Amino acid sequence: MAYFSRFATSLPYNPLQMKFIQSWLLVFCCCLIFFPSIAQKKRGSAAKRKKKSTTTVSTSGGTGIFPLKISKNGRYFLDRYNRPFLMNADAAWTLFHKLRKEDATDYLASRRVKQFNTVFLQLLPPEPDQTNAYGEAPFYSKDDFTAPNEPYFQYVEQIVQQAARYQMVVALVPAWLGCCRTNWYDVQYRNGPEKCRIYGSYLGNRFKKYANVVWIMGGDRDPLREEIVQRAIAEGIHEAAPQQLMTFHAASSHSSTDVFSNEKWLDFSMVYSYFRGKQGVWTPEMPQVYEVALKEYQKPQPKTFILGESQYEDENVGTPQMVRRQAYWSLLSGGSGHCYGSSIWEFNTYWRRTLELPGAAHISLFYKIMSGLPWYLLRPDTSDDFLVEGRGAYGSDDYAVVSKLANNRLAVIYLPTSRTVRINVEKIKGNSIRAVWINPRNNRRYLGGFFKPKGTRELTPPSLDEDWILLVGNAGKK
Repeated sequence: MAYFSRFATSLPYNPLQMKFIQSWLLVFCCCLIFFPSIAQKKRGSAAKRKKKSTTTVSTSGGTGIFPLKISKNGRYFLDRYNRPFLMNADAAWTLFHKLRKEDATDYLASRRVKQFNTVFLQLLPPEPDQTNAYGEAPFYSKDDFTAPNEPYFQYVEQIVQQAARYQMVVALVPAWLGCCRTNWYDVQYRNGPEKCRIYGSYLGNRFKKYANVVWIMGGDRDPLREEIVQRAIAEGIHEAAPQQLMTFHAASSHSSTDVFSNEKWLDFSMVYSYFRGKQGVWTPEMPQVYEVALKEYQKPQPKTFILGESQYEDENVGTPQMVRRQAYWSLLSGGSGHCYGSSIWEFNTYWRRTLELPGAAHISLFYKIMSGLPWYLLRPDTSDDFLVEGRGAYGSDDYAVVSKLANNRLAVIYLPTSRTVRINVEKIKGNSIRAVWINPRNNRRYLGGFFKPKGTRELTPPSLDEDWILLVGNAGKK
C-alpha cells in the first residue's frame, strides 16, 4: 500500500486521475486482506526494502501533501490531493522549551519512521518565567502578548520547516491554559481581549505560509472566564490564516464542541477522556474513550474529530494495551485519528529511550493496519444485529467496538480482550464471507474461516492473550 501511495503522490495532480487511483487502491487493499496469495507476493517484495524503510524518512520540502482540509461530509481530514488523512499524532508538548534544533530534528525523524504524521506542541514554554532551549523568552516585555521576541519565534519556524520536510503536521497551542491555574492561565487574562487578538493576528500572519500548521486552542481546561481571551486569540489567527485548521483542547471527559459549539474558527473537534475509575481526575465518573467518541459522532451537527488526549503509556497506570485500545476505540467509533502520549512530552534526561517504548511501535502498526482499510468509509455499529454475542458491557474496559461499511460488505471488530464471539454473517453482503484475525501487536494475520452468508458463526481468536482485530467481509465476486 505504501508503494502505491508514493506512486500516486508522484503523479501530476489531476482530479479525475486521482479519483481513479483512489478507487483502484481501495480495491487492491481489499484484495490484500482477503486474498493472502497476493499479500504474500507483496510481502516478499517489501521485505527487500525493509531495512531501508525502517532507517530513512522522506525529507521532501515544499507544500507536499498539505494543507489539510475537511471532507465534504464533515467526517474526516483530506490532504492536498483529496486523499483521506488519518491523523497519527504524538504529544511532544515541551519540545520548544527543552530541545535544541539538532535534538528536535532527531525526535521528528524518529517519529516519522514510526508512522507518526503529526506532533502536538505548546508554542510557549510551560510557565511564563521560562525560556526555550536557547534561553530566549517568547516576549521582550515579560508576559506582554504584543511584544514577541523575534529569535524565539524564528526557532519555532525552523522546527515547523523541518517537520514539513518530513511531511508532518505541526499542531501549535498558542497559550496553554492549564488545568490548575498554572501555565498561561492568568497571563492571557491579564493581557485582555485586545492584546490577545493582536497576538493571534501576529501568529496567523507569521505562520500562514506554512501549509503543515494547524492550531489547538485551550489546553486541558474548559473555558470559564478565559473564554473571551481564548476567542480573541482564535479569531486573530483565523482572520489572518483562515486556511489553517483549528480545534480546542477542553478538560478531560469533554470535547471541543461541548465547550465551543458555534465558533466559525472551530474546524474540527478533539475528544479527551481516560477510563472509568481512573484516580486523580476531576470527575469520578470518567467515561471510556469509545463513549465520548460515539457521543461526538452522534451529535446533530457533527464535526471531524480525533482523540486529542488520553492515558499516556508510561505514566501512572498506562500500558501498551491501553494506548492500543484507545487508538482503535476512537477510530472505529467514528474518529479521524488520535494522539499517542508518553513521558516524551517533558523530554527528560532519558527521552531518547522513551522513543522506543513498545506502545509507540504498536501505534505504528495501528497506522499501517488501518491505512490498509477504508477506515474513512466505516460507520460505527452499536446494535446487536451483527455482533450477536461477545461485545462486553458498555462502559467497561473490554467493550468491543464494531464498524461497518455502509454497503455492509466489510465489518471491523476490535476486541480489547480475547474471547469467543458470535456474529451474524447474514448482515454481510456477498456470496462468500471470509473472516481474518489480525494481531495488533505484530500485524500477523490468521484465517478465521470461509462461510456462506447464512446464520450465525462462533469465532475464536488464535490465542486468548490480549487484544485482537477481526475483519469479516465479502470475498466473492458478488
